[in-house]
Amino acid sequence: MAESKRLKIRAHDAEDIRTLSGLLQDSLAPLCDVAYLRDENRFVLVVNRFCWEMLPTELRERGLSAPDTPAGQAENDDVSFSDVDDLPTFHRVNTGLCFDKVKSVQVKGVDLNMKDEILNLLTVAAIPGYITLHFSGGAAIRLVVSQIRCHMDDISEPWPTLYQPRHDVEGGSDAKDDSEHAHDAEHSPTSEHSGGTRSPEEA
Repeated sequence: MAESKRLKIRAHDAEDIRTLSGLLQDSLAPLCDVAYLRDENRFVLVVNRFCWEMLPTELRERGLSAPDTPAGQAENDDVSFSDVDDLPTFHRVNTGLCFDKVKSVQVKGVDLNMKDEILNLLTVAAIPGYITLHFSGGAAIRLVVSQIRCHMDDISEPWPTLYQPRHDVEGGSDAKDDSEHAHDAEHSPTSEHSGGTRSPEEA
């Protein structure tokens, strides 16, 4: 098994945000764990992050994903231990994100009051004055910022999964993944997250 390693990343410029974006690609973001803390000029969220940094190099280059069912076995058949010994093991981890210096928040295709909704984070982009979180389905959250000040911290130990996010070659479809992990008990929001979410005003 890959050695577990909790990441702590600080982002102070657009290049740092690009690095952060690569680590956060295909994260699952439950809206119950998303909050705009207006009085603190802060936007926070907890995501279920796929551990790209733990992916073996050969799998990363080939874009390999483990099959849902071992070859030659019916979907409803019992799976013995020998059937899965050779399948690659990937990892996910719960990760906290905090964006400071946030003056306002604008949303597109997102209702922050829909606590049961889970968004699939595709990329994070930064231009002067703005940081935008892009999600599947065309949804986006744009942070109007005076400065780029962000930190990312893994807040749990990584756990194994047989599934790696996949995209079609055109890049137009949503990632396919083991989204059942989005409902893990480890996603229990803190009181700050669950109590501070407010609907931002549209631009």
